[in-house]
Amino acid sequence: MSDGQSAVSVAGYTNALRRRWWLIGLAGIIGMGLGILLFRVKTNVYVSEARVEVRPLIVEGDSPNLDINRQVSMITERSIASSQRVAERALALVAAAKVLDVEDLDDPAVEDRATRSLIDGEAARAVTENIAVTVPNESHILIITGEDSDRERARQITEAIAYAYLDLRQEAGLTATRQAREQLESSEARLIEELDELARKMGQAASETELQALSYRDISKKEQLAGIGVSLANLSVISVDPGVVLDDPAAPDSASGIPKSAGPISGALLGLSAGVAAAYFLDRNDDRFRSAGSELNRMGLQPLGEVPVGRGLFKGDSGSVIADFGSQTSEAYRRVQGSLRFNLDKADKSVVMVTGTNNPHSTSTVAANLAVAAARAGNRTLLVGADMRRPSLHDRFGVKNGLGLTDVVAGKAELDSALLVPTESTYLQLLTSGSPVDQPARLLQSLDFGRFVDDVRSNYDFVVFEAPPVLQVADAVDIARMCEGVVLVVEPGHTGRSAVAESVEQLRRVGAEVVGTIVAENSKT
Repeated sequence: MSDGQSAVSVAGYTNALRRRWWLIGLAGIIGMGLGILLFRVKTNVYVSEARVEVRPLIVEGDSPNLDINRQVSMITERSIASSQRVAERALALVAAAKVLDVEDLDDPAVEDRATRSLIDGEAARAVTENIAVTVPNESHILIITGEDSDRERARQITEAIAYAYLDLRQEAGLTATRQAREQLESSEARLIEELDELARKMGQAASETELQALSYRDISKKEQLAGIGVSLANLSVISVDPGVVLDDPAAPDSASGIPKSAGPISGALLGLSAGVAAAYFLDRNDDRFRSAGSELNRMGLQPLGEVPVGRGLFKGDSGSVIADFGSQTSEAYRRVQGSLRFNLDKADKSVVMVTGTNNPHSTSTVAANLAVAAARAGNRTLLVGADMRRPSLHDRFGVKNGLGLTDVVAGKAELDSALLVPTESTYLQLLTSGSPVDQPARLLQSLDFGRFVDDVRSNYDFVVFEAPPVLQVADAVDIARMCEGVVLVVEPGHTGRSAVAESVEQLRRVGAEVVGTIVAENSKT
């Protein structure tokens, strides 16, 4: 990319920001507000941590052959420790310790009272949102992390989660052994009853065969009874070991998390970033011309130059928008007129139509000052007001719209009687639009209009037709057919690229040639 292209690219980006500064500022303010709201909840929190070793629930004495990995699933244990049930138990332990005025949450009295407490489920869910449980790789350690805006509350709830988890785990182990013992004792009582019944039947056996069959059943029942006895004996040596809290949580010394200032700062930065992105997006999708000269060149249209059209630039009589001779505005029109005449003279042409896409005010201002500049240069110039639907050219010179183009073409008046000399230069003559007509198209498409154009071509050095916008009515296309060239007025910030492309397409369909474009700047600078 060349240096010139780089400069244009950078200027395009900076101009996009300049044009939509309000959008970027608004996005920054909105982002700051959202940042304050979203980050305020998570600022200045205290974090406490407890480490819990998870052990097999049921241990057969001190057997060294026990495979701990077969009895403990850390994924399951982490889910249990993070559950609402553990949170409810933790809140119950905290409440019981407070009522009993006991600090040790592992105290039997605290545990007993906690089992009889009812805890609100919503409060427990709120606790689970501030608790995180992780498992270091290939270990049987649970790291329980709790956070709260109060440092002591953060320590207390973390400790309560640790002990509540172990309490529930121990209860599960004790419940399992109790249920197993109850089932074994029930089976033992049933077998004893069945053995007693077999003994009675054996005493009443009628034959040796029947006695032998009963004896086999008796032996089988006694073996089952012996097995139950062994199982009950094993249960008597089984202990439940849920685990142990390795590190009691301590109250954190300082708060952690996001500082208060991070909310509005981060929100503002994100908002500004979003605003800049939106500004670029809108600018890329904006159809209006920005750097008109380079954009017109890319469309294959020749820019003749830039001229001002704002009323504040013209110092003439009230209502007039004709530039004073020698002013900067007059010089701008002189340069553009010179470029246009140079192109026309090379092709031996002298009749042009000045039109725009949508705004008739700029078109008539440019046409009037273009004709004035040509006359001041010593060219016999005729300026024709050809906008018959909304005539305004006469207002540019502060004169009345009397006899004009419609009257001359219709044969109601002679050209000499309808001409005006509106400026200090006798080289400029003005033909206003004339009397209103119901159907301008019929007049513009007539042979009389063609003969009129031929007549003025032969009598003047330069003829300028001021026409209505191409996209508003079809009159401009009818006029362009009779002219030797078309000058298209483009207003940056108002005229769309698609509007220019469509206007050029309509003009070219009837064989009209766009000999140049004039960029009309509606500003004082």
